[in-house]
Amino acid sequence: MPQGKRDYYKVLGVCTTSSAEEIKKAYRSASKKYHPDLNPDLKLFSEEKMRELVEAYEVISDPEKKKEYDKQQQFQLRKGRQAHLTTKSFTKPAFKKEESLLERLFSPFRKKGGSDTGVRLDPKEADTHFTLGLTMAQNESLYDQAIEEFRLTTKFDPNYTEAFWNLGIVCYRKGLFDEAIVNFQKVMALKKDDMLSRKMIDLLRDDTL
Repeated sequence: MPQGKRDYYKVLGVCTTSSAEEIKKAYRSASKKYHPDLNPDLKLFSEEKMRELVEAYEVISDPEKKKEYDKQQQFQLRKGRQAHLTTKSFTKPAFKKEESLLERLFSPFRKKGGSDTGVRLDPKEADTHFTLGLTMAQNESLYDQAIEEFRLTTKFDPNYTEAFWNLGIVCYRKGLFDEAIVNFQKVMALKKDDMLSRKMIDLLRDDTL
């Protein structure tokens, strides 16, 4: 199957769960916008955009081709933990005391980067939310809940690489492309040699040509 410069869903502006009618509508709308006849001053750009749109539509609109496209490794959830945890990191959970009204009023003016983050590191709690997220991510109707569970995972363990990856994948499936990119970048920050994250960032990048 031909692989375009960018992700086919991003090209058409649809999510992986979009219906055939929604995909067709998005293609028609984009075609009208970028058709070379309507952009004589940007003919080369428009021609390239139309080739990209046609390539994406030919795959995404065909059930069998779409199914094969979605099976690519970089679009899959990850089930294993890749974060390198140490018991020492979690021996003294830090709870943030309840703030007074005065403290809450002045909190926006505090310097960032302080040690009092209010985050309670808990690998067991992180694993619980991660497992729930994996389960919910198997059902399209539960993607929103899956996103919340993966966010909670990263709250209890900021180094949970696979949670950031899965959060990126579910956001991608929901069509939240910008948020997906942010999470793949967080994976790269934790694991610089993660080539699949780099591939997803490249596929979802904004520069089209």
